[in-house]
Amino acid sequence: MLVLLLSSMVTVAVVPSPASAVPPISWRPCPQDRTVECGSVSVPVDWARPGGDRIEIAVARHKATDQARRVGSLVFNLGGPGIGGVSATVDAAEYFSAELLERFDLIGFDPRGVPDSRPVLCPAGVSNYPDSPATAEEYRRMLAGLNAYDKECRRLSGPVFDHVDTMSVVRDVDAVRAALGERKISLYTLSYGTLLGQRYAELFPHRLRALVLEGNLDHSLRRPLSFMAARARTSEQAFGKFAQWCEGPGSGCVFSGQDVAEVLDGLMARAERGELREPAFPTFVITPEWLAGRVEFYVAEQALWPGLDDYLTALRDQAAPPAARIAEPPETVEDAYSAIFCADFRWPIRDFDELVRLREAVRQVAPRLRWSQTGWRDVVGCQGRDITTRNPQRPYRFRDDTPPALLVNSRHDVATPHEFAVTVSRQMPRSVLLTYEGVGHWTYDFSPCTRAAIDRYLLTLALPRPRATCPAVPVTG
Repeated sequence: MLVLLLSSMVTVAVVPSPASAVPPISWRPCPQDRTVECGSVSVPVDWARPGGDRIEIAVARHKATDQARRVGSLVFNLGGPGIGGVSATVDAAEYFSAELLERFDLIGFDPRGVPDSRPVLCPAGVSNYPDSPATAEEYRRMLAGLNAYDKECRRLSGPVFDHVDTMSVVRDVDAVRAALGERKISLYTLSYGTLLGQRYAELFPHRLRALVLEGNLDHSLRRPLSFMAARARTSEQAFGKFAQWCEGPGSGCVFSGQDVAEVLDGLMARAERGELREPAFPTFVITPEWLAGRVEFYVAEQALWPGLDDYLTALRDQAAPPAARIAEPPETVEDAYSAIFCADFRWPIRDFDELVRLREAVRQVAPRLRWSQTGWRDVVGCQGRDITTRNPQRPYRFRDDTPPALLVNSRHDVATPHEFAVTVSRQMPRSVLLTYEGVGHWTYDFSPCTRAAIDRYLLTLALPRPRATCPAVPVTG
């Protein structure tokens, strides 16, 4: 414990604090909404070379509507990776409660690599998604394609491509804090943004008034199988919850009264035989992996469960779902996801044979869905890249004087499994984990219980009791 503490103290000591060097933000009305202010903060592209090239980090401020009772600045990050915060600040009422908007200056920013803060640009019409290679040669070609993609992204993006890791964003956030003139900030982070919140708490605990981490990633996790299996296992559990709801008499599901798991098994068998086509794209033949990915998408949020009923019905009948047909998505040249994720995570996979073993091991923990599309993307999608992992996984180094933090996680969170939050919470001194006993990712958006707990903590610093829970919100069709 003493070694970790000393190591943490040394790490904090060598991190440059930009407080004295950052000028105040020059605010102006945002073009989207003139009641919200927009500005920017100049930061080094490479924080190890503060005298080198610089970029502008786009920032927006929704000022507290009750300035007489203003608590301070609440900086937020909605994750992604690659989700910007400027537009969310403009639409703040859609994201945050009236109480928070009354008492806090809400501060959103577009992280480096995101459109308004020197975006990562990549070639249009080129796939950046790892497929499921069947042979060692297919795997080699996939790795070569991902590597070539990165080289072209670097050419199009410039130096920022190699400096979009979360530790760089942590330093950017502290520069924003200094430019705001705040001695301390409150920080709300969601999903991938929890890496930012966790690392900020390690490096700048004295700059934190409050910290909310909702939907946690575990950045101390190093084994590919542990990460992939957690995602796959949680997806399988979430599907089981969907099946229980759908089979009930009051769900309104087409499959009410039936065994939905058997329905999925039958569709998987048809997908293996090449007999299924995507309803929205009739020329696209569905593979078992594609089907698992679509199910994983729908089961991840309870609000999407009626849509999964429609989707499975459409597959069974091979008819278009009742909702409007989805247009073919346009190719985009803004693609920061892999540049950020693979700069933060290193997953060692030696060769194709090990990949095959991983795929089979994941299938063992999720025999019905067989894999996790998001787990595959985040692990296999970082193989062979021309991306330096500047911020690899390591044990956490929280100081004992880190302010008490509130962690929130769904029991069945497909994107950030509950076990990740348990690991982080155990290592954060005085933190409390609030568990939402249902399925979902951003519970603040739909659970009155978690929203009330988060608001109360941010406004008063009062934490829930240890091991507190919130009940699952009923699904509405």
